[in-house]
Amino acid sequence: MNRLEAWLIGVVVATITLGTVYVVAQQLDRQAADQAGAQLASQVASELSTGSSATIDALPRVDLAASLAAFVVVYDGSGHPISGNGYLDGQLAAPPSGVISTAASDGSNHVTWQPRPGLRFATVEVRSGDRIVMGAQSLIPTEQRTDRLGLLVALAWLGTMFAIGLIALAFWWVARAQAAQGTRLSR
Repeated sequence: MNRLEAWLIGVVVATITLGTVYVVAQQLDRQAADQAGAQLASQVASELSTGSSATIDALPRVDLAASLAAFVVVYDGSGHPISGNGYLDGQLAAPPSGVISTAASDGSNHVTWQPRPGLRFATVEVRSGDRIVMGAQSLIPTEQRTDRLGLLVALAWLGTMFAIGLIALAFWWVARAQAAQGTRLSR
């Protein structure tokens, strides 16, 4: 194996390794974004199964366009919002009907919902009798962490490429010096 092949293998291995680190960390962070919504949805669904929800009454109103707070909305059997604390443009939040119908048929669902540019939410929907409970939170903090992670991984990749280049240069310089010394000694 010549030096160029060794250098290329180092570049490929470093790129795959750092790319894998980025994808795994990003996916773990995105999955963690479902946690607050899942907790709210399961709590409210549990309360609704026994009658009514004290949790909904205790939560402050959340303006989805202005707040990063977690929120919950309950939908009737037709998929219309009937109670909750998550409001968008003065109305209870209403994701596409397919989100609610999937939760109604499958028992649960979780999606990323983007009602308009700049507003993205990690949502978890849970069936409770003939109602669906959606718990959600903004993805802005998650996406900001992902952006910082991407920058750090890119910097790590550049640093690694620089280090691999220096090592390749050092090996080339040593080989050149040894070849020159071998030429002088043989004369």
